[in-house]
Order: sequence, then C-alpha cells, then structure tokens
Amino acid sequence: MKQYLASILWIIGTTTVVAGAQVVTTRAAAERRAVTRLNIALVENTVRIRELEAELRTRAGLPELQRWNDAVFQLSAPQGGQILQSPVQLAAFAARPEAPPAVRYALAEEGVPAAQPAPPPAAPGGARLVKASFEAQPPAETAAAEPEALPDPVEPQGGES
Repeated sequence: MKQYLASILWIIGTTTVVAGAQVVTTRAAAERRAVTRLNIALVENTVRIRELEAELRTRAGLPELQRWNDAVFQLSAPQGGQILQSPVQLAAFAARPEAPPAVRYALAEEGVPAAQPAPPPAAPGGARLVKASFEAQPPAETAAAEPEALPDPVEPQGGES
C-alpha cells in the first residue's frame, strides 16, 4: 500500500508542478504581449509627435513667409478676371449639359457642295443671340450609316535618286 501511496503522491506532485509551470508561462506570454503593445503605441506616438512638431515649425514660419511675400514676391490670390474674361463665359460653364453630346459622323458625297450654316439670329439692341443644343441620341439615318473607309495612302511618285 505504501507503494501505491508513493506513486499517487508522485503523480499529484508532478501534475502540480506542470500546472504551475503552465500558469507562469501563460502569465509571462500575456506580459510579453502587453509590453509589445506598449512598444507599438510608443512608436506610433513618437511618429505622431514628430508630425505635430513639423506642422508647428511650418505654422511658426508662416509669418516670416508673409513678410517675404509682402516685401519681395508680392504675390496675391488669383482674381476672377484672370480666369474668365466675361460673365458670359461663366454662364457658358454653368449651362453645360449633364450628358455628353452624341457623336455624329460627317459624310460627304462627291460633287455635292457642303451646306453653309445659317448665321445666328440677331437679338434686339444689336446683340447676337447664340444658341447651342445637344442631342441625346443621333438621328436614325445618321446612326445607321457607317463612315466610309479611308483610302490607302498614295506613295509619292518621283524619280529615284
């Protein structure tokens, strides 16, 4: 019976030591993970501090840059007249259609003179009335016709040198 009791005590003691070692290992791994997280946070904070310091140095230099601009460069913000010459151009930008205009192919027949576009009608007071329209879809006759193939390029004829 002594042998059984000694064997049981050895088993209990070994199990206790193994369980204790497992607990210590698990706690050490948790502490290692926490230290790693702190190191990562420290590096991120250091990078953020450097970014903020660079921004602070930049903002601190703005008054000096303004003094240089006032004294030497004399730069200013662009005015409306530098980009558009008249309010009509501004209105033309606002009047653009939402959908792009349809693409039409120009087909010319030989021997038929090209039609000249009619001049725009004159508005009262001597101003010209300009009207532009965009079609959503090309007419059926133009859409069905395909453009003719371009002729092959003609090689120049000349004497050999």
